[in-house]
Amino acid sequence: MGIPQAMDFLKERAAFVKDSLHKSQTITDSMVAILGSFDHRLSALETAMRPTQIKTHSIRRAHENIDKTLKAAELILGHFEQSRKISALNFQPMLFSVDFVPFASITETLALAEAKILRGPHEDLESYLEAIDQLRFNINFFSGYKNIRGTENVLSHANNLLSKAISKLEDEFRNLLTNYSKPVEPDRLFDCLPKTLRPTADGGGKNHSENQKNALETPTFTPPTLIPPRVLPLLHDLAQQMVQAGHQQQLFRIYKDTRAAVLEQSLRKLGVERLSKDDVQKMQWEVLEAKIGNWIHYMRIAVKLLFSGEKKICDQIFEGFDSLRTQCFAEVTANSVAMLLSFGEAIAKSKRSPEKLFVLLDMYEIMRELQSEIETIFGSKACIEMRDTALSLTKRLAQTAQETFGDFEEAVEKDATKTTVLDGTVHPLTSYVINYVKFLYDYQSTLKQLFQEFDAGDPEEQLGSVTTRIMQALQNNLDGKSKQYKDPALTQLFLMNNIHYIVRSVRRSEAKEMLGDDWVQIHRRIVQQHANQYKRISWAKILQCLTVQGGDSNSGVSRASIKDRFKTFNIQFDEIHQRQSQWTVPDSELRESLRLAVAEVLLPAYRSFIKRFGPMIENGKNPQKYIKYSPENLEQMLVQFSPLPQDIEQPNVQTEPSQQQQQQHSYEPTEMMILAVALRLALVGIFMLGVSFRSTQSQSYPPPPHPVPLSFLLRSLTIPRFNISDGELSAIWDAKLTISNAPNSSSVEIERMDAYIWYEGNSQNETLASISPIDPRDLFENEVLAMKAEQEKRVNLRFKTTGWEKDQPIVDDTVIAAMAEERMRRGVIRFGLSMKVKGELSLGEWVMEFDMYPTCSDLEVRFDTAEQGGGATLIRRDFRECSGSIKWGHVRGLL
Repeated sequence: MGIPQAMDFLKERAAFVKDSLHKSQTITDSMVAILGSFDHRLSALETAMRPTQIKTHSIRRAHENIDKTLKAAELILGHFEQSRKISALNFQPMLFSVDFVPFASITETLALAEAKILRGPHEDLESYLEAIDQLRFNINFFSGYKNIRGTENVLSHANNLLSKAISKLEDEFRNLLTNYSKPVEPDRLFDCLPKTLRPTADGGGKNHSENQKNALETPTFTPPTLIPPRVLPLLHDLAQQMVQAGHQQQLFRIYKDTRAAVLEQSLRKLGVERLSKDDVQKMQWEVLEAKIGNWIHYMRIAVKLLFSGEKKICDQIFEGFDSLRTQCFAEVTANSVAMLLSFGEAIAKSKRSPEKLFVLLDMYEIMRELQSEIETIFGSKACIEMRDTALSLTKRLAQTAQETFGDFEEAVEKDATKTTVLDGTVHPLTSYVINYVKFLYDYQSTLKQLFQEFDAGDPEEQLGSVTTRIMQALQNNLDGKSKQYKDPALTQLFLMNNIHYIVRSVRRSEAKEMLGDDWVQIHRRIVQQHANQYKRISWAKILQCLTVQGGDSNSGVSRASIKDRFKTFNIQFDEIHQRQSQWTVPDSELRESLRLAVAEVLLPAYRSFIKRFGPMIENGKNPQKYIKYSPENLEQMLVQFSPLPQDIEQPNVQTEPSQQQQQQHSYEPTEMMILAVALRLALVGIFMLGVSFRSTQSQSYPPPPHPVPLSFLLRSLTIPRFNISDGELSAIWDAKLTISNAPNSSSVEIERMDAYIWYEGNSQNETLASISPIDPRDLFENEVLAMKAEQEKRVNLRFKTTGWEKDQPIVDDTVIAAMAEERMRRGVIRFGLSMKVKGELSLGEWVMEFDMYPTCSDLEVRFDTAEQGGGATLIRRDFRECSGSIKWGHVRGLL
């Protein structure tokens, strides 16, 4: 394409653009013309609509005026509707505007209301109250239209009428409250209590232990009807009208005077009286104790029934007027609360004495029981003084009780009464203190609360500490009282009786948990120590009379010395009999063990002495002068001793029927054992007419080969009795043994045997009963048990324990409990039998001393029945050899 053509093309395009711009300008001009015409038209339209806008605004203003007028009319119509109801007139409601009031109709309405008010509220109280409501409504309504002609006269008359109505309301409130407020009779109050808390027929209440059991149950209290429920709404409406009329003070005074007097009369009928500290001090203890018991019941009745009921009716009558309600309740109950608490204050401030401790705890307990309810009932600010007074009394009672504890502990230790129990029995102070402690533990929960009032420590530890101190104070006092006895044997008997009484009482009471097993075990040993001292002091001297340094009846011991021994024995025995027949051991088990112990010591020694030296006297003149008692007579005399039993026990060790008749085993005095050894040596040695001793010199020769001295075979073990009661074991074991000298070709002499029955527990063995020592003379009436080669002897060993016998081991409570549990669970218990045998083995010219320790273990017995007291026998009936170690002693040669 050339340049001319391009120019032509550009020209064409420019011409096209020019035409387009021209057309656009034309269109723009047309649009401007059109828009200009619109503006003219809108102005005309606005001018045409202005009158319409003015009319719309006028209509809106008219609607607002109509609404205001309707509201005013509604108020007026409501007023006349209320007037119509209260006046009971059937006149037609009148329509009037604010500018027109039908005074004739209003006057007629007020006249009818006045007539109803003048008649009083007693005929129709509800209508009367409605009339007052309408009257007050009319007054309030027309008070806003005082500018209307005649309104002032109407208001003045209506106000006067309202004053008369309120005055009559006061009278009606007073009459209604007085007529329906009557004192509550005691029987009605008792019927409102749970059965467990009602007084008994004899006038008393439940004791503390019964109350403790009842406390585990949830008691149900049924509040009495103080004012009939149908009357309470009327009283509330009357109170409301009086409050609205501004008569709160008159209302308060009427209510307080009426209800306070009735409440106080109810308490007086119940038996409540105002007592001062001086009044309390002048009372006999029996009278005061009864009054305290009654006061505890009165407090419970007053708080749970009367005060709670009073608060309930006060809340209902003065509902909606909190300040007036709390003030009225506080004033109504103030005097009654003060009268009740004043007695408690008088007791807490009175002189302290031990007998008051329990009633103080009772009073403290009831105050703690009622504390939460007192805080609820008297929880308002108006009642703060009464609430604080009750709390203060609780703390004062706790403090007085705690101080009484200290006084009691001191009084026990310093008790200086000159009362002496001549027979050595339990002292009155002991029984008093023990009973005191037992009663204390009826108050465990109360005491723990009391301790926490003053100390944040463990209350159980504090209770245990108090109990320990009281027990120690008692023991200290008893030690002092024991020194009043001139006879040391009676001193020991007195201490034995009293400490035993303490231990037995503690074991059977809850005090054991606080004092602990160690305390019990220690004091049981103290009892045993005093018993041993009593036996030693009483009988050691008389036993010396039965000890002669010499031989048997045909020896050279002079007849005169034997006569002197018999005379001395008779004198001393008669003296002991005369003196101790007046003594007492009140506990049967302890008395039994003492009797057995004395009989075991005295009777065998006397029999042995009679057997040896009796013929020397019987062959002379007047033998009855010296042998005053036969062994049988002596046994009967022992029966008459008050501390001794009524019958002598069967022997603990006895021979088989093929041997001589059963003999009691004895505990020979030490002198007798020395004599036995001397006699044995004398038989080996030399001398002439009498008996003399020639000592043998112990030498350390090379010992010959050591054989087995003896073998012990257990043929049977039976348990006739096995009883566990109150933590005490009472049992008998009968063991049948065969002692054999078969292993040797030489003779053996047994000087002493000891035997023990023990319980094979899971952890360690515990000795239950013992026979220590078993003297050979008890078995065969010989000083030694001599057994030739190949010879056998059969013996029975009887073990007996009740926990208190002479030299019997003290069994730990845990062991007794384990045996009881094992017997109950399995019906099987494992025992063991062990012995200690001391003797001499003769081998030609040599004499070898030895100690043997034969033992039979795993003696499993099955009980016939699970019941206490039943017997048991070995499960395995085969014979068992009792084996054990042998300890060899000196070896000497015979001269």
